[in-house]
Amino acid sequence: MLDPHGIDLFPSRVKKILAILGLVAAVFITYAPAVRNGFVWDDTALVLRDPLIRSWRLIPEGFNHFLFIDATASDFYRPFQRITYTLDYAAFAFRPAGYHLISILWHAAAAVGLFFFAGEFLLSFGAAGRKRFWIALVVALVWAIHPVQSAAVVYVSGRADSLAAAFGFVGLYLVLRALRGIGMTKLFLVIGAGLAFLVAALSKESGLIFPVLALIILPLRKSWSEAWKVAAVTAFVCAIYFSLRFGAEHFPAPRLTPPAPALVRPIIIARAVAEYAGLIMLPVNLHMDRDVESYPHGLNEASVTASAWRELQTLLGILLIAALIWWMLRARKRDSAAFAALALAAISYLPISGLVSLNANVAEHWIYLPSAFLFLATAISVVALFERQRSRRSAVSLAVTVLFTTWLIFLGFRTFIRTFDWKDQRTFLERTIASGGDSARMLINLGSLDLNEGKLEDAAVHLHAALEKKPDQPLAIVNLAAVALKENDFKLARQLLTRATQMELVDARAHELLAILESKEHGKVDVMRLRLASKTGPPDWEIERRYIKALDETGARAAAINELLACLQTQWYRAQSWELLSELEREAGHADQAANAMAEARANDVHLGAQKLP
Repeated sequence: MLDPHGIDLFPSRVKKILAILGLVAAVFITYAPAVRNGFVWDDTALVLRDPLIRSWRLIPEGFNHFLFIDATASDFYRPFQRITYTLDYAAFAFRPAGYHLISILWHAAAAVGLFFFAGEFLLSFGAAGRKRFWIALVVALVWAIHPVQSAAVVYVSGRADSLAAAFGFVGLYLVLRALRGIGMTKLFLVIGAGLAFLVAALSKESGLIFPVLALIILPLRKSWSEAWKVAAVTAFVCAIYFSLRFGAEHFPAPRLTPPAPALVRPIIIARAVAEYAGLIMLPVNLHMDRDVESYPHGLNEASVTASAWRELQTLLGILLIAALIWWMLRARKRDSAAFAALALAAISYLPISGLVSLNANVAEHWIYLPSAFLFLATAISVVALFERQRSRRSAVSLAVTVLFTTWLIFLGFRTFIRTFDWKDQRTFLERTIASGGDSARMLINLGSLDLNEGKLEDAAVHLHAALEKKPDQPLAIVNLAAVALKENDFKLARQLLTRATQMELVDARAHELLAILESKEHGKVDVMRLRLASKTGPPDWEIERRYIKALDETGARAAAINELLACLQTQWYRAQSWELLSELEREAGHADQAANAMAEARANDVHLGAQKLP
């Protein structure tokens, strides 16, 4: 089949449809167990506690806020991710199966987007129809079922990666497709690419890399006129994105660990490369909260051995970086398509390489995007190698085919098994810690879970273990105080809470717990302490609600109503606030005001009254 310019397109429309169906089926088969999983980790904040996903009318308001309302502040501005949760909430309320199903669907869409982009990318470099079809299909399949992507699929909060990739790949495809366009068709394709890039950026910050990648590809193809058009579209996308981002309400994310010194970062960069290479080639030990820094704890054998392994990892990383540079230089002379794919992989990897300080130094889901281009470059190079070695191709190709098929089956099976690690909060935390992700953050999360379930001894053990790793960790201290409070060890609770009031991350929570301590120890409601807690730090509805109810319980119902009305001046979107106002107005004998407040509550939550809100 030829287009009007005589360029050979994909082998057939039927084969393309079958390829798409095959990709979608592969994704759903490998990730099928995830549908039975619950909400885990950040899902509680982004789904269960975000008031902005509970009504269609709140979609515009979602553009005015970063993620993690009523939780630890973040630097994540991802309104489109929130929109998808709004759609999920309307359809499924708080039933997790629907959310997981939609996340799997978005990953499948990203795989299909990669398939189309890879095919158009190879076409732009003159690859024959049959070859580019199979390279694009194999690359998309490997990328789709690779277990290193599981955190972006099985974890509902990880959906941002799939969203950004799906729209980003579509944008790149449209840019390349515009090279074959004529007249207004070319212009519409470029505009469509700009819209796709904008949605990718509004899904996750990494989405901003896609227009940069387009501007890398076009000069390599010497398509200067299209490059200028894409540059103009990129400027327009950035203007819209940053105007929305800078105008949104934002509380800076706390930094609990100082960034690595400049002299240490090259070491971190080398180790990260080695860590990711291991995850891509043999993804056996998978877990969240990875770390490649060294934490020597004395001259004992375990500490010396751990440090020695890290140094070997540094050496391996340096060798791998040298090999990648050699590969790029060789590809530049021999295969422009492989060189371009490697350039895309390198550019998309730079933001998470360790050059800039992020909230971790390594994370499995960070290579969601770079791995796609790396797989594409590898496939192009391998096929080119076989084409140059035609005389020995039959025997070697059989061995490579068997080896690759075995690896592919292993990837799918490992992904299938990996989905069970996210079954529920306890399973996720315990398996992560057992697999080596025993960071202070994970131990604190497990201790908090134990605390909520009444397992106070286990909670104390895990929180003390967290403090051994990171002394003066605020969340560990405040949770230990909560344990002491439940055990009626008032002296220890007061000591820990007094200490926690000096820590910015948990000072509001510490004041709240001090008020609870006062109530348990002396039987009186410390309204002033609760007021201090409610006015400290970013808005927190749980603390604010406790303060309002304390006012009501102490006979100051009018003050409670006024406090709630003041909150609603800025947080009008919170259905739970309107619901509480309705309750207070009804108890005060104001039937009309109560009815109006409940009407507002229902308008801001499409499922209000259908089930108990968390």
